[in-house]
Amino acid sequence: MKRMYQTEWQDIQFADFGKLSATKLPDADFYNAFYQELFRRYNEFEELDDIWRRNKGELAEWIANRVSLGSRLLSVGCGLGYMERCLHRDHGQLLELHVQDFASYAMIWLEDELPKGRIHLAGGGAGFFDLIYLSAVDYAIPQNEMISLLSDLKCQLREGGICLLISASFLEECRSPIQKIIGCIKDFVKNILELFNLYNRGQFWGWQRTQSDYLELMSKACYKDVVDGFIETPNQRAYFIEGRS
Repeated sequence: MKRMYQTEWQDIQFADFGKLSATKLPDADFYNAFYQELFRRYNEFEELDDIWRRNKGELAEWIANRVSLGSRLLSVGCGLGYMERCLHRDHGQLLELHVQDFASYAMIWLEDELPKGRIHLAGGGAGFFDLIYLSAVDYAIPQNEMISLLSDLKCQLREGGICLLISASFLEECRSPIQKIIGCIKDFVKNILELFNLYNRGQFWGWQRTQSDYLELMSKACYKDVVDGFIETPNQRAYFIEGRS
């Protein structure tokens, strides 16, 4: 796992609404403040970045093509929920989609898209699901907490149901000793510069995970029949891993 940092998203500078921390992960207050600023600047999904929406739509279609008619789905950590909006809009007659997020303010736009009773705060959900997926979520959760979360989600899956992770922060394994040394030197220099306020990493955003890290997650959460690979769409290549309850 490798730490990563971020200064903005959707052209919103984090420093505009709060103090950044290079050591502490964003909490629910940070995310709610961010979404309040986002909703102040934008009025609807269509005003957000075109490429971001296109990629989310492609992932939604990929998921829809892998589930059976009448399947119950739960999106964990849906955030704004544009992928979920696409799933419900294009396939809502074929599947039952529920969503949850720990930042309640994030899902305001989704309230106009999904039926009542389908939107839940973190830890919520209704009944058992055929597929639970987390898309671009794991980066913000430490390894041990992620394992606990995956274990808890397994209890919400029907027998043989699938838990799917789609990564937005996949890190290729570094096999070269020279690359590792160079990386360590760069991190050391950044740490020194940061001590003297000569370098600003931005907000500590989470971690990049390697294939080994993802396999460890699914193994320690006791999932069966684990499969991983890459989602290949016309415009992106995204790592995924899934396991059965």
